Order: sequence, then structure tokens, then C-alpha cells
Amino acid sequence: DPILIVNVGGWSQKGFLNQKEIQEKTEILKKSLAEIDFTGVELSIQTMPPYPWHFGGQQYHNLFVDPEFIDKFCTETGHKICLDVSHSMMTCNYLKVDFMNEYYPKIKKHINYMHVVDAKDVDGEGVQIGSGDVPFEELCNALNDDLPDVAFVPEVWQGHKNRGEGFWDALSYLEKWF
Repeated sequence: DPILIVNVGGWSQKGFLNQKEIQEKTEILKKSLAEIDFTGVELSIQTMPPYPWHFGGQQYHNLFVDPEFIDKFCTETGHKICLDVSHSMMTCNYLKVDFMNEYYPKIKKHINYMHVVDAKDVDGEGVQIGSGDVPFEELCNALNDDLPDVAFVPEVWQGHKNRGEGFWDALSYLEKWF
């Protein structure tokens, strides 16, 4: 079945939501997903960064940011995630958690697709692989062991320019470990 990658929302404009508001949004999401017939399609909910950039400017994400939230939601619902490496690294930088020792082990069993790209700090999304904060050698070794058959796409910002030069550079970099 094709995989449908979805950003389920959960963002706010004026700051992060409190736990009660997050729980309300989570219940709405669960109810909405339960109403959809996923026959012939596999859902993959994208991991999100704490400070996403939307067309209206920088916002705040509240769902699918924290690894505890992701693990709990996926365990309860059976839904899977798209590990967006850049988003997740920015989350780790924001939460001050180690990507490979705290974040990845918590969510790896829920991954069915990946967006592979680097990140800097808490809002430097989509930088070329190898130029940011992601420990790619360690991550690739873990992915080879844990998820060797999970598909991915490089998602470098503006990677499509110059006949996909950014994507080809990313793939060349990843070939060292995959």
C-alpha cells in the first residue's frame, strides 16, 4: 500500500498549548482518524519541530513533537510515524534530550517512513546532510540494524534546484553508511 505522510496540525500562534489543550486536540485527532477508511493506504504521521515555519511566520507545534507523546499516541492507536530527522533533531535540541539515546529508542518501533535531512539548533530546518547537528553515522548504523527496509527520501531545503543537486549530494553522503 502507498504511504500517506500527514502533518496532523496541532500548532498554535501565540505560544505552546497547556496539557489540557493538548489533550483536547489529541482526542479530536483520534476521533477524526477513527472516521477515516485507510483501506489501500498506510498512514504515516510526521514528527514535528517545536517551532515550525508556516506561510504566516514562525508558529508553535504541540503534537508529535515530544517522543513520550509520539510513543503513547502510536501505542494507543496503532498508527505509525514518518520520522522527519530534521524536525526530530530540532525537538531534541529544544527539549535538551539526546537524539540517539533518548529520542530515537522511544519512537523507532513506530516508524514506517522517513524524511532524512539535517538540522541546526531549534529552528534550522532542512540543512544539507552532514552540516548540522544530526549524528548521521550513528543514526545510519542504527537504522541499518533496526529499520533496514523502511523507505526514505532526502528532504534538503531547495534540494530540487540545479537538477536535484541538493538531493544527490545528500544521497552521496548517506551512501557511506547505508
